[in-house]
Amino acid sequence: MTEETVQIGKNAQTTWKTAPTWIFVEIMLAIFIVESLDMVLLHYAFPSLSIFAKVVLDGLILLVFLSPALYLLILKPFLRQNEERKRYEADLADAFAELHDRNRFIESILTHIQSGIIVTDPDMRINLANDYVSHFFGRNSAELIGAELAEVCPGIFASICAGIDAAEVAVNSSSNYLIVGFKRVDLKRVDGTLAGHIITFVDISEIIKFRNEMRKKERLATMGEVVARVAHEMRNPLFGITAAAQILAMELKLTAPQKELMNSLFTEARRMNHLVEELLDCSKEMILKKTPFDLVKALNESLSFNEVFIIEKKLNLQKRLPDGELTVVADPERVRQVMVNILKNAVDATATGGTIAVGLVKTGGDVSIHVTDSGPGIADDAIEKIFDVFYTTKKHGTGLGLSISRKIADAHDGALTASNNAGGGATFTFTLPVGAAA
Repeated sequence: MTEETVQIGKNAQTTWKTAPTWIFVEIMLAIFIVESLDMVLLHYAFPSLSIFAKVVLDGLILLVFLSPALYLLILKPFLRQNEERKRYEADLADAFAELHDRNRFIESILTHIQSGIIVTDPDMRINLANDYVSHFFGRNSAELIGAELAEVCPGIFASICAGIDAAEVAVNSSSNYLIVGFKRVDLKRVDGTLAGHIITFVDISEIIKFRNEMRKKERLATMGEVVARVAHEMRNPLFGITAAAQILAMELKLTAPQKELMNSLFTEARRMNHLVEELLDCSKEMILKKTPFDLVKALNESLSFNEVFIIEKKLNLQKRLPDGELTVVADPERVRQVMVNILKNAVDATATGGTIAVGLVKTGGDVSIHVTDSGPGIADDAIEKIFDVFYTTKKHGTGLGLSISRKIADAHDGALTASNNAGGGATFTFTLPVGAAA
């Protein structure tokens, strides 16, 4: 007999044993055995037993022989059902635990991701928002639930209504003005109908600022090349004009009006030469000649240079300088150039009889020069523009002085900044870093 035949026989036997037919046969067999024993035991072995005892004995014998059938019919299905219920409860508990962990994982992502996420219904009403949206709208996520997207962010709402799924829009947050990039994705149900929208957005203000600065630097680099060429071309003719005027002044006998005209020519030539030098400073790389020098003395010399203008406008000069020397390692001529420039700007901005305050402070390793005036201050939109090349608010200004001064400060790894005072006027701060101070 082959193994296959044996296996088929075993399968058939197992099938027969577990079939309802086997249960019926077992019941019939048990009844037959009980009746047979009843005849033998009760009628021959124990004829004196009472009817009640006979019934009890019949029941016990029947229970013994029917126990397999009772197990299969009643107890086994109950035990199987109980095991299945326990297994179902365990699987359900595992599923709930997995769902809870997954929800916590998603909540953690939504909480800590550095992007704003909003989920809306088809009518653009907000159903879900993560905590990061407060960075954009000044309202926490709980306050946004149920709000209209058109009311929260009109820019994004208008773009979506126009069929734009990704764009850059302006947002007025609680603290400042931001540029955000957003992307919209439709949320679909199983049947394909629209369930809402998922909108993600990030703050790209710094990226836009960096991009604009790079474009500005590219324009300035191109402009610098043009300016350098023009300045070089202007220098030689200007030198020739000045030299010719000096020769004429020495060889000709000029009348008083002619001498006055010649002096005006020399003055304008010097001004033009100074402008050419500024153009070259603005366009070429700043080369420093660092050496130790007394910054207090240099500041006093810069004040002396502007003294005639201070006296002319009857300005009140307040000096807060340290006693003794304060030695720094820097380019003394370039540092004086910055100080003279910001002092002259303060004098120009201050009305007759006004006040100019000059201070020099050393904090840690930093040395800062503060020049404060009592003028009208600087327009908010011009605070940073005043350091741009050719930007000026003066009627006869060139727009090069502050640009070159900041370039000098940057070359020293320092800083030159401007700010408005609460009580009026402006303050320019020129700072040399730790590495420049001795």
